[in-house]
Amino acid sequence: MITLGVETSALTSIALRNDGELLMERTIEPSRQKHAQTLVQESRQILAQHHLTAHDVDLVAISHGPGSFTGLRVGIVFGKTFAFATGCRLVAVDTLQAVAQASPADIVDVRVVVDAQREQLFQGRFLRQNDGWFQREDAINIIDNQEFLSRAASEGNRGPALSGPGLRKLMTTSLPQEVRVLPTGFWFPQASQIAALGERMLMNGLASDPFLLEPFYLRASSAEEKRDAERQNSASDSAHSSTSG
Repeated sequence: MITLGVETSALTSIALRNDGELLMERTIEPSRQKHAQTLVQESRQILAQHHLTAHDVDLVAISHGPGSFTGLRVGIVFGKTFAFATGCRLVAVDTLQAVAQASPADIVDVRVVVDAQREQLFQGRFLRQNDGWFQREDAINIIDNQEFLSRAASEGNRGPALSGPGLRKLMTTSLPQEVRVLPTGFWFPQASQIAALGERMLMNGLASDPFLLEPFYLRASSAEEKRDAERQNSASDSAHSSTSG
């Protein structure tokens, strides 16, 4: 099975796997990673280097979120278009699970955080199962930065290890020494993990519908909230004018 993995929630990367073996993984420069056309070009080049075309791909696995609003939109659009155009299967992978899966072998309990803006984080806790794969322990939720730091400090060495790109904006030095913060090399989701998890999900019958799939944002963006508020205010003003008239 030929699998193309795409990660766009943080640092954009593309990976190619064949029957469970990683053939190549490439990180895209930050200056180019927000453009969907870049993903098309990079995927074409990676496939060509292995004498493959888009129609040889059996599965495209994409990072589903939560993460960067813009990045996720670009990745989801690419994945849906690729699957529709080639007829391959499409799987949307939990971004936080991909980070957890990259944890060192001795980690069995990890809390992954992603920047949610507004001094908040998306967080999820994952436990390693007997087969080596991580499973989410609870629902992904939003937490204030300071509350997260306070909770981690109160748990100390009784709590999970900490990982994820959201740690970049935190004063991790304020945490007690006994709290295990994974090295920065483990913080970011990688396309290779997205591809591997996508294959596992496909075997479990968890393919996505290209026509229905949407990014997992957990909440609306600031721009969307502002737009909705303006619509509500406009509707309220119209209703008031009608009543007054």
